[in-house]
Amino acid sequence: MVTEADKSAQLIEKGYCLFDQVLTPEMLARVTEVSDRLLDAQDAAHFEQQKSTGSLVCVYDDPFFAELIAWQPALDVLHALGYGRPTFSTGFVISKPPHSPPLFWHQDWWGWNDPVSYHPVPQQTFLMYYLVDTSIKNGCLRLIEGSHLKRHPVHDMIPDAHTDDLRRVADPDHPVYQSHEGEVDIPVKAGDLVIGDSRLLHSAHANKTDNRRTVITLWYHPCFYELPEGMRARLAQHKVPEHWSEEAGKLITPLLPQYEGDAPELVWNRTPGDALV
Repeated sequence: MVTEADKSAQLIEKGYCLFDQVLTPEMLARVTEVSDRLLDAQDAAHFEQQKSTGSLVCVYDDPFFAELIAWQPALDVLHALGYGRPTFSTGFVISKPPHSPPLFWHQDWWGWNDPVSYHPVPQQTFLMYYLVDTSIKNGCLRLIEGSHLKRHPVHDMIPDAHTDDLRRVADPDHPVYQSHEGEVDIPVKAGDLVIGDSRLLHSAHANKTDNRRTVITLWYHPCFYELPEGMRARLAQHKVPEHWSEEAGKLITPLLPQYEGDAPELVWNRTPGDALV
């Protein structure tokens, strides 16, 4: 039997863990309805610009997502992993349209200038909710275990993985879209929750089906109040959007990063340094 302690150890050692059916059927249906509405409102240029990603719609665009950000079963999961006071920064509706290419390999951490980024405990985690069952055929997640703590050849193929050319798939033969040694496929059921370290190298297979494949990715900081002040200062920029209702704001305000010091913000840097070996 796999325990929460086992999954906590897996998150630190391998960089990810999985929890079954964290979304109820009712919540899954509501998230799907709102996500589909947002995606249907995007123009063709958005999908062309995000050809590899599929889409990148911020969850702050719709106050409904306050309910998902503050979803108690997910917060309970974080607590069970040993993170009883997480904070939230941002998130995205990421959808691969039918017959769309692979997502490029990348990692999402921006704090590599600080030595804490090379420590085992995650500074930032992604919580991924897939809205449909996933497989290699429709673009399931793939990742390289342990790459959040150990350099992999892919790191040196993507000094900056978020360029316009990579998002637009200017060169489909580029190594960042290909399979690599050590990659693991993570197929899930709709409503499952994948938790991963933001430093982990990950991507997604091409969607070769006739249907949209959507994931909601939310970023939480499990140990925010233990992070260096420069990190906390930068993260504290995240506020409740002005167009949100008071009710929605109240849901996420307790989860938003708070910092009242005067430390300068850590400089944004998504490229791991030589300390990642």
